[in-house]
Amino acid sequence: MKTAVWQEVGARATAIWQQQAGRLFLWFPVAFGFGAAAYLALPFEPALVWAVVPAILMGALLLAMWRWPAAARLTGPVVLIAFFAFGLAVAKLRTEHVRAPVLNPDHSTYRVQAFVIDNISPSADSPRLLLAPFAIKGMAARDVPLRLRVSLRPGVIAATGLKPGDAISVFAILNPPPEPSLPGGYDFARAAWFQGIGGVGLVPGAPEKIAAPVHGWRLDLILRLNRLRWNITQRLVESITPVWHDGGRLGGFAAALVTGQEAFVPQALIVDMRNSGLAHILSISGVHMAVVGGFIFFALRGLMAMIPVLALNAPIKKIAAALSMVCVLAYLAISGAPAPAVRSAVVACIAFTAIMLDRRALSLRALAIAALVVIALTPEAVVQPGFQMSFCATAALLALAEALQAPVSEISVPMWVKTIQSIVHGFWLSLVASLVATAATTPFAIAYFNRFSVYGLLSNLFESPITAFIVMPALALGTVLAATPLGPLLLNVAAGGLWLIAHIAAWTSALPQAVIGWPSTASYILPVSLFGVVWICLVRGPVRWLGLIAATAILWWPRLPVSDIWVDPDGGNAAIRIGHDAYVLRPKVRQFGYVQWTQRYGLQPLDADTRQKFYTCKGYACIPQAASPYRVGFWFSNVPPKPKVLDSLCRSSTLVVLRNPVGDWPQTCSGVNHISAGDFRRLGALELTRTQKGWAIRAGQPLRGQRYWSSPSDAELGQ
Repeated sequence: MKTAVWQEVGARATAIWQQQAGRLFLWFPVAFGFGAAAYLALPFEPALVWAVVPAILMGALLLAMWRWPAAARLTGPVVLIAFFAFGLAVAKLRTEHVRAPVLNPDHSTYRVQAFVIDNISPSADSPRLLLAPFAIKGMAARDVPLRLRVSLRPGVIAATGLKPGDAISVFAILNPPPEPSLPGGYDFARAAWFQGIGGVGLVPGAPEKIAAPVHGWRLDLILRLNRLRWNITQRLVESITPVWHDGGRLGGFAAALVTGQEAFVPQALIVDMRNSGLAHILSISGVHMAVVGGFIFFALRGLMAMIPVLALNAPIKKIAAALSMVCVLAYLAISGAPAPAVRSAVVACIAFTAIMLDRRALSLRALAIAALVVIALTPEAVVQPGFQMSFCATAALLALAEALQAPVSEISVPMWVKTIQSIVHGFWLSLVASLVATAATTPFAIAYFNRFSVYGLLSNLFESPITAFIVMPALALGTVLAATPLGPLLLNVAAGGLWLIAHIAAWTSALPQAVIGWPSTASYILPVSLFGVVWICLVRGPVRWLGLIAATAILWWPRLPVSDIWVDPDGGNAAIRIGHDAYVLRPKVRQFGYVQWTQRYGLQPLDADTRQKFYTCKGYACIPQAASPYRVGFWFSNVPPKPKVLDSLCRSSTLVVLRNPVGDWPQTCSGVNHISAGDFRRLGALELTRTQKGWAIRAGQPLRGQRYWSSPSDAELGQ
C-alpha cells in the first residue's frame, strides 16, 4: 500500500516537473535580480575581488559542466546560482563605475556655476532643477559633484525664463543627499549615488545667467535634447491652455505623458491620480510605450498594406516593426529616458525584434530577456518599486495570456450578434486584465506606500480605453504634426480624453474609503511576496497556486510593533504617538519623515493644536506637561539652550533630545539622559519605544550599514 502511494506521488511529481519543460530560462533574471538585490542589501561594502571572483568561478564551473554530460541533472541549480553570483558582480561593478564626489556635510553654503540639465519639478507647486556644476567657489575641480538637485522659490523659473542648456550662477544651500527620514525608510542617498547626484538643497534667490563655458559633446547632446523636450512641453501647454477652461492643468497633464515633464501639473491632480490608483499614468512607463509602439506598428502596417506594390513585394510586417522600434526609441529620448520608460522601451524593442525574426513578440521569454538587459545595465533598479511593479504586472498579464483560450468562432452568426459578443468579450478581457495587474502590483503598493486604492480597478477599467484609443494616439500624432493645422486639433482631442481621465480620478478618489492605509510588516516579507508573485507567473499547472501563500504574505503577516516617538535624522523635529493617533511637535518644518512614520504604522495624524495638551512649545523648546505620557523634552536649535531653558527641560524630563552638541552635561541635569548632535550623526533618524527597562532605540544609520552612500564625506569614504 505504501509503495503504491509513493509511486503515485512520484508519478505526479514527474508530471509536474515535465510541465515545467523549457521554463528554466525564465528564472535566470529572477536569480540575476536577487543577486543584485543581495549586494545592495549588504551591511558593508565588499571589495571588488570578493564580488567578481565568485562570478568568474561559477562561469568556469558552468563551462566545465557543459563539457561533462554526466552533470546534466545539476545544470539547472548551478545555472541559477551562477546568475545570482553574476547579479552580485554586476551590481558591484556598476557601483564602482558611477562613483562620483559627494559634498562634505560640514559645509552648506556655496557659490555654484552650473549648466541647467533639466527641469525635474515633481509638480507645478515645487520647482526643482537638475544641475551639472562646472565650478564651485573654493572647491577643487576633482571634488565638484557630477550633478546637483536644487529646489527654487515658486515662480522663479517662469520669471527668469530658465531652460535646459542655460549656464547659471547661483548662491545655494546644499548638503549631501539625505539619509532615510526614519529607520528603514526610503534611502534617497542610495538612489542619488547611482544618478551621480552629490548634493541637494535650496536656491533662496534668483539664478543669474552667465556665458556658457566650453563643454564636451556628450553634455552638449544631453543639453540639446532636454531643451528640445522643454520646448515641446511649453508648446503643448500653450496649445491646450487657451481652448479649455482648465487648460493649464490639461496642458501640463499632456506634457507629462509626452515629455515626462511634470512642471505644469498641479499638486491637486497628482493627489487625485494617486488616490484613485491612476498615478502610473503620470510616469511614462509600459502603458505609454505599448500604446505608442502598438499604434505606430498597426498604423504603418495598415498604410503599407493599402499600397499593392509594397503589400505584394515587401515584408511589410517586419518593416513596420523596424520603424516602430525607431519611433519607440525616439519617444524614449523625448520622454527624458526615466527608468520606467527605459525598461518599457527595452521590452518593446525586444518584441519588435522578435517580429522581425519571425518569433512570438509578446511572451514570457521576451520579458525575461528584457529583464536581463535592464538588470545588466542598471542593477540598482531591482530594489525600486517601479521596476518590481512593472515587470510583475507584465509577467502576470503574459501568464494570463498563456492560460486563456481564444473564443471559438461561430459559423453563420449575424454580424450584430458577433459585434455584441466581441464587445462583451473585450469588456470581460479588460476586467480580468485589470484585476490581474492590480493583484500583481498590490504587494508593492502596500510595502512601499502603505496604501491601497480601493477603487483602482474601477478607475483603471474606465481609463484604459480612453488612454489607449484617444489620448496617446492623438498626443503622438498631434506632437509630430504640431506645425500643421491638424496638430492643434489632435492635441485638443487628447486634452478631451485627459479631461475625462482627470474627472474619473477626482470622482473615484472622492468615494468613501477610497484609500486604505496598510501598516508595514517586516522588511524580509516583501521578497517573499515578490517570489510568490513570480512563482504564480512562471510555473505551469495547478502547483503554481502554491505561490499564493507567499504572494499574500504581505497581507497576513504580523505588522511591525508601533514605536512611541519619532525623531528627525538631525533632531530638527519629533512626533509623539497616542494610541492609534500621532501629533508632531513642529507642524511647519520637516514633515516628510512624520508623514512616512504615520503611514508605516497606520497612525492617524492629529491636528497641530493637539500638542498644546501635552507639551509647552516656545521657540525651539518643547517641554512635556504633567499630562504627557512621555517625559521627553526637546530642543530643536543648533545653538545650545540658555541655562534657564535647559534647567526647565531637565526638571520636566527623564530624557532630553537636543539638536545641538553637548559638551559638559550640567550638574543640574545629572540624573537625566540625553541624545544630542553627536548621537544623531552616528545614529540618524530615531524611533523610541518605552519598555519596562527604559527606552528602546531603533536607529536609521546602523540599518544602512557602511556603504558608499551611507558615508557621504570624503574622509568617511577613505579618499
